[in-house]
Amino acid sequence: MKQITLTINEIPVSVPSGSTILDAARAAGVEIPTLCAYEGLKPKAACKLCQVIVEGEEKAKMACATRVKEGMRVTTDSDELFARRKALIQEMFRQHTVDCHHCLRIGSTRAEHFDPKFCESCFFCDCVRDGFCELQALALRFGVDQLPFEIHEHDFGMDCSTGSVLRNMDKCVRCRRCVEACQGQGVGILGLRRRKNGQTVAATSDMLSDGCIRCGRCVEVCPTGALYMAEHKDEILYHAHQYGTKTSALLFPDAVRPLEALYGERFSFGQLAAALKKIGIDRVYDGGSALALSRAKAARLLDERLGTGTLLLTDNHAAKAFLQSRFPERSAQFAFFDSPLQCFSAALRAEQPGTKLIAVGGENAFGAEAAETGAADYFVNARELYRILLRSGGAPAKRIPVEAEALPCDPVPEGYAPLLADIPWSLREGPAEVSVLRNGGHFRGLICRNPQQAEKALQEAEAWDVIRVLA
Repeated sequence: MKQITLTINEIPVSVPSGSTILDAARAAGVEIPTLCAYEGLKPKAACKLCQVIVEGEEKAKMACATRVKEGMRVTTDSDELFARRKALIQEMFRQHTVDCHHCLRIGSTRAEHFDPKFCESCFFCDCVRDGFCELQALALRFGVDQLPFEIHEHDFGMDCSTGSVLRNMDKCVRCRRCVEACQGQGVGILGLRRRKNGQTVAATSDMLSDGCIRCGRCVEVCPTGALYMAEHKDEILYHAHQYGTKTSALLFPDAVRPLEALYGERFSFGQLAAALKKIGIDRVYDGGSALALSRAKAARLLDERLGTGTLLLTDNHAAKAFLQSRFPERSAQFAFFDSPLQCFSAALRAEQPGTKLIAVGGENAFGAEAAETGAADYFVNARELYRILLRSGGAPAKRIPVEAEALPCDPVPEGYAPLLADIPWSLREGPAEVSVLRNGGHFRGLICRNPQQAEKALQEAEAWDVIRVLA
């Protein structure tokens, strides 16, 4: 691919043709503030914070949506740009709840008086993103404290209709990341809506439960906590400390990296398991063994049904909801198998009746699965676990590693390994074609990284023996 050379703040950088100024700046190690841009999502230039000056251009350009040109000279920071960005951030607070911005506990609105680490462990206003909210971080960076207008904090209210994915549109800054993520999933129920109190992102029918598959991808991309998973911090600590109550946690390895990013330090899976024990969890199980058990179940299902027509294979709770709602006429093709969470639940509810089961992982869809199927009493993502550990003194990096317990399972037959391998969810990468060699047969498989890819694959379903669907 052709390389384009340009300079950003007098730093020369070469990037592939088609890159944006924001891409080039990141390649050069230059930070440009933005709230709407997110890797894998289409640029919307909604927040306008990424505006930069391009030599020879009369107006400022949006770095997230402007393609680079050969010889382009870009300035990303100046007094004028700082003032524009500060004004834009101020305006975002006009209809944003400001419980974090006007701290009643310390009696101040001065940016220099706020300590994000204090906010993370404070119980006072208890916003789900306090301490690592992107808008809050920008307000501190640009010194946004006194707001020169009347604030409208509670114009839109809460939507708790799904029970697991919660929507507080009074915190929405209309960046539209969630809209793009929802469309990329092939669900497309979110969009900008005009309400009597102003404009906000809302579900098509005003109720998130209508059409939502509870995949949690909107939660992952939301910068402010307008969308979040139902939290259980108090309940988990209560049960962990209560005499006579047994607790068991299923810890997935994918919780480690995002938790490391929040702490800003490295630690091992074993240290994280030790941190859970430190806060009072009685037994910690390795999520990898539950995943292996789930795959063994998938292998047995495939042995029974492979070769009988195109199968739609998944253990993902959100993918099941998508297929059931969009393609009920294909129910005979559904090959649904137990997820790692369901395997964990089946094993422990029989072995340890009465034990409180807690799932800890990076996949937000487990939150909906736990709430809707009872496969676990509580689900905790990395962000919530971070707040629990801060409040209870369980910093993983300070712990001596322990070995998590494993659920017994049979190995997955080698012929199924490519089809059942770890493939990350993605909106950017295309589906993966795999070959399945089993019982002397050769079968064609397709792994769809999101539901929309599965919808497109079904247009030529006869080309595949099995389509695995992620969400």
